[in-house]
Amino acid sequence: MVKLNNNRLTLILGILGTIVLLLGAVLLLAWSEGSTESAEEFWDVLENVVITLMGEYPDKPKTLLGRIIQLFLLVFGTLLFGTIIGKISSLFVTHALWNQQKMKKFKKHIIICNWNGKASSIIQQLLESNHGEPLDIVVVSASEVFAARDFHHFENVHFIQADPTHHVTLEDLQAFQAKAIILLADDESSGPDEKNALIALAVKHLEETPGKQKDIHVIAELVNLDRRRHLQEAGVDEVVSARDYSSGIIAQSAIFRNMSVVYQQLLTYSDDSNEFYFIQPGNYPSELLGKRFPELGTWISDYSAKHPNNPILLLGVKRGDGTILLNPKPSHFDHLEEEDSLIVMAFRNIERIV
Repeated sequence: MVKLNNNRLTLILGILGTIVLLLGAVLLLAWSEGSTESAEEFWDVLENVVITLMGEYPDKPKTLLGRIIQLFLLVFGTLLFGTIIGKISSLFVTHALWNQQKMKKFKKHIIICNWNGKASSIIQQLLESNHGEPLDIVVVSASEVFAARDFHHFENVHFIQADPTHHVTLEDLQAFQAKAIILLADDESSGPDEKNALIALAVKHLEETPGKQKDIHVIAELVNLDRRRHLQEAGVDEVVSARDYSSGIIAQSAIFRNMSVVYQQLLTYSDDSNEFYFIQPGNYPSELLGKRFPELGTWISDYSAKHPNNPILLLGVKRGDGTILLNPKPSHFDHLEEEDSLIVMAFRNIERIV
């Protein structure tokens, strides 16, 4: 209630300030033109002010001060009416899109904020990764996404035109129920990393909302490597920079021929390629607890032999604190603990092994 009252007070003060500023400009213009003593001349000045605010060009004032004031009114009117019309249009467009999409209550969905050249491929990969199982993907962008027509035949891919930096937008999309939120670099923004930091802060605000406390997993695309810490401090869980990965892949491909093809297959979801998956605690037999990595590898190998349609290979372990250990040395990994996850490679997602 206090926040609502503050918003109303700010709006009222803003309107009053605008009116006072306009009246002051009119009086100053009339004074500079010597039109304060004649009602007819003052009316002419007022008409010129209205015409200027509407973006037209009335008669040029006689004095230098008058011309400066008219130029100010022209710029001010363009910004003022442009902002008002933009807000109204945004409300109508957003409302129409929500009605058109017949949005439902989402849960365990993927939210993609902003749009760029990678977005279409990411959506395709997400659709492939679920192997036919329903997964709602919600794309929210402040500008219109013309590529949305390419996904019109997917009932579970939704496009919303709204500002993802606003808390209300994320609340309406049930972000606190999302499986993950992807923050893509907005090509139309002069500061894409800064914009993603604002969205991350809005998500963090949702996490702290009473009754909705939840750790929302946020992945952000990084453009400027110097902004990595900013995104992390804003609440981003995983910061991904294409430059980080491409440099390593290029270097390894120079040493080992065709190594880039290996990475390409591992990073592409399809029925004919392998991908990495986590088997979370509780989704593998308790008998694996306490086993060393070679023993885990033997058990997984025996399990894989019994399931030839989707063979799996043990690659490493994700510790309870998030540390990733791939093919760990005995000195780095002693045995499997209750909070550890198994990192496996398989053709299809395998969430549970028994």
